[in-house]
Amino acid sequence: MRLMAEVTIPGYICEISEEEREELEKLLFKFGKARRRAYSLKRKGYTKSEIEKILRDELCLNSRYIKDAYHSVKDLPPHVTFGGLKNQRLREKGKISKEEYHRRRNSIVISRGDKSKRGNLNMRLTERMELRINTGHKKWIYPKVYIPKKYLKKYGHLLDGSVPYTVIIKRRNDGGYDVRITVEVQKEVKEGRRVMALDINAGHIDFAVMEKARPEVVSVGRIEVHETQFVRKGKREYRIHSAVDKIGNIAKHYDADVFVGKLNTGKFNSNNKNVNRKVKNMPQYKFRKTLKKLGRRGIKVMEKSEKNTSKVGERISTLVGLDVHKCSAIAFALKYISRNLFRHLITLLSVVSSNEGDGSPRGRQKRGKRANRPRSEPRVMKFWASPQSGYPAIPGSWGLSLLERLRAGLTCLHVKVC
Repeated sequence: MRLMAEVTIPGYICEISEEEREELEKLLFKFGKARRRAYSLKRKGYTKSEIEKILRDELCLNSRYIKDAYHSVKDLPPHVTFGGLKNQRLREKGKISKEEYHRRRNSIVISRGDKSKRGNLNMRLTERMELRINTGHKKWIYPKVYIPKKYLKKYGHLLDGSVPYTVIIKRRNDGGYDVRITVEVQKEVKEGRRVMALDINAGHIDFAVMEKARPEVVSVGRIEVHETQFVRKGKREYRIHSAVDKIGNIAKHYDADVFVGKLNTGKFNSNNKNVNRKVKNMPQYKFRKTLKKLGRRGIKVMEKSEKNTSKVGERISTLVGLDVHKCSAIAFALKYISRNLFRHLITLLSVVSSNEGDGSPRGRQKRGKRANRPRSEPRVMKFWASPQSGYPAIPGSWGLSLLERLRAGLTCLHVKVC
């Protein structure tokens, strides 16, 4: 099958006049203000159309820049510090001036592509390697851009306007401007025989590789990424890319498709301040974004819902002798392969053996709940006793212990640890 993979072409502005630099700085300031305002309004519950209308009334930007500003912040997690927390701390300590702080906060402008407008309307690369930038009020600037020859040779035919491309301009600390052009290319992606489920945690990533044809675990493991927690931005980016490369190597080795779940760390709240700090500092958004680069290597990457997988992993961890996070990855893989098997596993985990009766352990239910339960709601047993309790198992009857029932019903619990 063929999928679209994003390719980023690096470059920088090598020649720009003072008048053009002044216009570009004004555009950077307006776009930065639009991003912060859109983020604030979205956190307050405004809709996309309402936010775009407010920004058009408040800022002197065309509708395309406004839509791009909203698109750049719509998926950001809560409590984002624009400009970086490091610069905010420097401003609080008085080590940088207010003007310098505002300059660092407004250091990026994004223009998404449009095929009907010859690739990109607001920022278009010309044949003379000039970047035509719309700064508003029918004003255009034409700074020259340098792109390495190897990228022009390989992807230059995609910058002639035949396909849409996104342009990002970012100011460097030395006053220069980096340019990143992102274009989508068709990549031949082979469907893997297996799936590789990822469980992202603070400081490590657990994974499980499972067969698609039958729910059998091939391998489980862990990738340590503790250096992504409390380090400088450059090192964090390096560690994220390093972890993604390792995941790609594992997926290639096992011929597996990679899928990961979305985490909403902003809603996490614990009484332990250290745990709150670790969880909220997880770079899971950047990790998911970086994971998409595996498409260039022919590896299929997907984002799926991992609801209830952590609870199921916690239940089966004591049954199969693995830690909770690896079992959560196993449950995540099983949920992707077969939702019916995943629901069956939840049902099996909810029925456990008890010490009462004549030797045939059976599920129990809290009294007083039956009358309040709707008729359409399925009956779910509560987890009352440990799986080791009760009488010896009687194969083929309700006397079979929970552990043996799980292993007999699901071969995926016969785990091979790598």
